[in-house]
Amino acid sequence: MRRRGTDNAIERRKGGPRATRKEGSERWVETVFFGLAEVVIFGFPTLLALLDTPFDAELKFAALVAVTTLSLAIGTIRWSESFDWPSLSYETALVRLVYHSLAIAFAAVGGAAVGVFLGSALGSLVVATLLSISAVRLFPRLVAVLERLPPWWQWGQ
Repeated sequence: MRRRGTDNAIERRKGGPRATRKEGSERWVETVFFGLAEVVIFGFPTLLALLDTPFDAELKFAALVAVTTLSLAIGTIRWSESFDWPSLSYETALVRLVYHSLAIAFAAVGGAAVGVFLGSALGSLVVATLLSISAVRLFPRLVAVLERLPPWWQWGQ
């Protein structure tokens, strides 16, 4: 019986490293992708609720800007390692669910309110972007505060 993959080039590839570390823009794209996955999965309740809302165009535009900005900001922070982004764990899953849902909701409503008030999509874009970036900056601090809670209040134990 003959073995498959007996070509010398294939055998050399098999012997090489299985996991090579990504560098530069390739790593940035990967971290943005995982940032998008985190935002969409944990922000899904809000995204689902936004499907049937008044001011459809303004609200959905601001929500799209919020999801995009949150994903890019989380991915860039993980890529640059400028400050420590909390790792995903059972303890932070509920916090992420609530936090990302609220971040999307506040950015979408704030951006839509400015868009309707000023009649400008640019104002909506700026407000939704600023609210999203501030939410990303605040999240590690919130997790740090929750980790310093007294032992009788520790969640997930």
